[in-house]
Amino acid sequence: MPKAKIAKITNAANLDREIARLKKRTRKLELDLGERVDFFKDNYKSMAINSVIPGAGKHKGVLNIASRIAGIAWSSGNFKSFATSALMTAVEFIGVRFGINLFSKYQQNRRKKRARKKAEKRAARQHAATPDLEEE
Repeated sequence: MPKAKIAKITNAANLDREIARLKKRTRKLELDLGERVDFFKDNYKSMAINSVIPGAGKHKGVLNIASRIAGIAWSSGNFKSFATSALMTAVEFIGVRFGINLFSKYQQNRRKKRARKKAEKRAARQHAATPDLEEE
């Protein structure tokens, strides 16, 4: 912004004109400052994210930011090995739980079958041990 010439003030009329000019300039600067503050309010989140992760502020939305962070992390070898081992542990845990559940169901069915067979044998023995009253 070019510097304005400062006129020498020799009378009251020139003083009033200079005061009016400075007030007008003050209002213009206040409006410019207000626009800059509004711009900052609208864009401070993306500016902050962009300062931490360059280029992330261009994309809006939490998923885009998360995918970008995941992409950066996946490109690092340490994170890749950590993620792979964590995934394998989770799959192993799920497999073990699923296997235990299957084994428990199998074991329960087997116990029920055994109990049923024992009950049938017991009933057959009791039936055979009691004499039929009809034959007498």
